[in-house]
This record gives sequence, structure tokens and C-alpha cells, in this order.
Amino acid sequence: MITFISNLPVFALLPLFVLSFVLASLGLLFFIHKQLAWLVFTDSVKYADIFSNCLTMIFGFMLAFITVAAWENHNDLGDTVSKETNTLQNMYRTLEGYPPEFQEEGKKKLKIYVSEVIEKEWPAMALDQYDVSAYQKLRGYHNHIIQFQPKNNGEIAAHQEELRLFSSYRELRRDRVEGTKPIIDKGMWSVLILSAVLFMLFLCLFKKSSLFVHALMITFVATSLSLIYFLLVIYDHPFIGSSPLSPEPFQKLLDYYWLTPAQGI
Repeated sequence: MITFISNLPVFALLPLFVLSFVLASLGLLFFIHKQLAWLVFTDSVKYADIFSNCLTMIFGFMLAFITVAAWENHNDLGDTVSKETNTLQNMYRTLEGYPPEFQEEGKKKLKIYVSEVIEKEWPAMALDQYDVSAYQKLRGYHNHIIQFQPKNNGEIAAHQEELRLFSSYRELRRDRVEGTKPIIDKGMWSVLILSAVLFMLFLCLFKKSSLFVHALMITFVATSLSLIYFLLVIYDHPFIGSSPLSPEPFQKLLDYYWLTPAQGI
């Protein structure tokens, strides 16, 4: 369900969140004041403001912590993708320290792997799936590298650097693949939704001199909550939705950095 909602475009998703939160909150307010009036707090209820502030603080801290965590996870994955492509670029250039035939074969395998990441692995990550083919192509490149036998100091240095870069790249790739999982699981979403319902319920229980003013205040609070939950949804799934991470850095490797002199560089 969350995945389906995340895939909606921003111009549809944002109004949907705002409208849903506002209508649900106003419906709860009018239902309580019309059908459950005996539950409404009167001005004579002691300590109501204290409990209100306490509930607001607890809910606010929880919501702020989870929102920041989701946003930081999204940004961290963006940094990981950038570091991943930088490492691939260094691997590609370090191959120039190998003999020509071996070098060309290695570059060819890297290009095939990057194309696989763009065309198949990235769409698979959007579906929270693992692309075995991309991993096999990366492993094929590794097998190509480790069978090389350096014959001079220059080749030894290049080979050691290439193996070091490959080891670093595997860790970055693992972080990206693992990052396809949402940071907010079903249990946490249940807590977030239930907390929002309880928070709005508590606000609806107060009695104001004007029901219209109370409804207006509820509308403002519900709208603010809807915006926060909107951010949670779009940042919780880094590779899908309205603000997905793009394979553009990988595409730039093929379209610009890895062009041969005959192709334009």
C-alpha cells in the first residue's frame, strides 16, 4: 500500500495527503461534538493543558526523529551512489596501467556492468528486488582482474590499486543495494498512524467557544501533519516515488567519462 502511494506523482500525492488528513480530522471533530459530547473537556477540567503539552511534546519528538532519520538515510544513499560512481571511474582509469589487450577487456566488462546497473538493476531496486545478473557481471570483472600476473613494478602498483578500489567498490555497492529497504517498517508505520489518530482525537476533545474556530485550528494542525507524513513517504523509499535516486551518475560514466577518443574525447 505504501509503495503504491509512493509511486503517485507529487501533484497528486500532496493534495491527497492534505485532503485526507483534513477531512478525517474534521470528521472526527464533528462526530465527537455531536455524538460523544459527554467526552469533551470543559474549561473546568484540571491539568488538561499540562497533558496536552506533554502529548504534543512526545508525539512531536517521535515524528521529528523519524522524519530526520528518513531524510538522512535518503541523502546518505545519494552520497553512496556518488562515491560508487567515483570509485568506478578510478577503477576504469587505473586499468590504463595494464597491458593494452588486458586493459581493453577490463574496460569492456566495466561498461557492460554499468549498463546492466542502469537498465536492469535500478528498475529492480525500485521493486525492492535483487538483480543477480548485475552481480554476476561484476564478479566476472573481478575474475578477470585477479588472474592477471604483473611483470614489472608499474603493473604491480596498478594491480594493487585496482584490487583496493574493487574492494572499496563492493562495500559501496552493498550499501546501495541494502538501501532499497525502507527505513520505516510496517510496525513503525502502525505506531505513526495510531499516534496521529490519538493526537488529533485529544485535540478534538477540547471545548472551544466557537466550533468554527476549533475546526479552523484542527484544519491547520491536520495540514501540518499531512505535510510531514508526505515527506516521510517520499523519503522512506529512496528508489521510487516522487523523489527517487536516479542512475544518472552511472549514465554519465558511459556518456561522457568513458568515451574513447574516437567517440568524442
